[in-house]
Amino acid sequence: MDDSRTNDNVIDIDDLDIHEVYIYIADDRMSATIKLGKSEEDYSFDEVMDKLSQNGIKTGIDEQKIRHMVSERIYNTPEVVAEGKEVQNGEDGYYEFFFNTDKINENKPKVREDGSVDYFNLKHFEKVEEGDLLTRYHQPTKGGFGYDVCGKLLVPKPGRNLPHIHGKGFRTSEDGLEVYAAISGKVEYFNYDLNVVNVYEIDGNLDLSIGNIDFNGDVSITGCVRSGVTVHAMGNIFVGGFVEGATLISGKDIVLKDGVNAKNTGKIQAEGNISGRFFENTEIFAKGDLKCNYVLNCNILTYGKVYVEGPRGSIIGGDVTAVMGIVTTSCGHETNVKTSLRVGSTKEIRREYAEMIMKLKEVDTQIDTFEQAGKKFESIRETMPEKYDKAMVTRVMQSKIIKMAEKAKLEEHSRALYNLIKESESAVVKVKEHIYPGSRVIMDDKNYMPSSVFSHVLIKKTPSTIILRDYDE
Repeated sequence: MDDSRTNDNVIDIDDLDIHEVYIYIADDRMSATIKLGKSEEDYSFDEVMDKLSQNGIKTGIDEQKIRHMVSERIYNTPEVVAEGKEVQNGEDGYYEFFFNTDKINENKPKVREDGSVDYFNLKHFEKVEEGDLLTRYHQPTKGGFGYDVCGKLLVPKPGRNLPHIHGKGFRTSEDGLEVYAAISGKVEYFNYDLNVVNVYEIDGNLDLSIGNIDFNGDVSITGCVRSGVTVHAMGNIFVGGFVEGATLISGKDIVLKDGVNAKNTGKIQAEGNISGRFFENTEIFAKGDLKCNYVLNCNILTYGKVYVEGPRGSIIGGDVTAVMGIVTTSCGHETNVKTSLRVGSTKEIRREYAEMIMKLKEVDTQIDTFEQAGKKFESIRETMPEKYDKAMVTRVMQSKIIKMAEKAKLEEHSRALYNLIKESESAVVKVKEHIYPGSRVIMDDKNYMPSSVFSHVLIKKTPSTIILRDYDE
């Protein structure tokens, strides 16, 4: 019987004496393996190298391993004898920040142990001193070339440069890689926009002994704001204590750690958002949102939404208008106190939009007049150059440029008002728990007054009436 056959009559090639160098190349051509067939005749190093060359293997060859296989007669055992070099793509450039970007961009309020919401910590800020290193840019790398075992050069993809940091309140090093604070203040950063802005700090209470504040930046007050004081800030206003009958006017946001009871003698006004623990007997205006834990007898107007949250969050008394909608835990009181909620665009907003359109038409007419004058001057220059008044032409063109800039601002403002009016058409009132009799919901020309206590409702407007739906979280 032939011993070269297995029991199932299949020949095992490893049992045969065949003098052959077998070559195996990986699919990605990043490695090559050889196996020396079992043979009584010895292999030579040159013989193996010639076989590799015949199969196109040129680079990454481990000659020492081949010599070892040949000298030690390592047969019928596959061995990797050539390996390519992986290409190393370049790394993208990146900024190293020396302040906490996550902290200043964190916008999630914290829930206290009693279930109320801490809006004071909704927007953190970090102070920096003049000369502080803010960022360091690490330039992209080119990467490293690679190759496969067949000698093909693998070209790396170079790293990508990031956009330059822009903004104000900082200076850049000569090599353009490091950014330093040019002033002491608060650092703001989002999407490559970095700003260091002034912060006016009051350590303690602000009262009439200190006087009013009018500051072109942020104002931070660690204590309370007493009655009779006015704080006007072009930036944000932060108050760590209680606000009495004071006036706070901000070009950005107003963030209050505690709350306000103005006793109908104060006003809170912001071009951005307003947040605090509570608001009582206060007049409030915000072009953004209002967020708090409860509202009592306030007159409120926001272009955004009003959020009154927390287990005891409620709107009791007063008149609350939120163009984009209202979300509250409850509305009104079991004593049927009069409480008005209004959503949707106001008559004032629609009037303002109409005024913007009229102003745009006036400016267009004025621009057209300047353009006609310019054409007339050109005609004079060509036909009667001695009467051409260059100084007058310059004044006309400058007036036209001023009106063009005015038109651009009016168009931007009118677009914002138009979008606000359109988006407000879907505004609703959401009451998570109870809405009591005495409450009144006003949506454009439609009114709704509950005759009994309703719970977990969504109040929305249809073309013909106001309807209630189950409030779905």
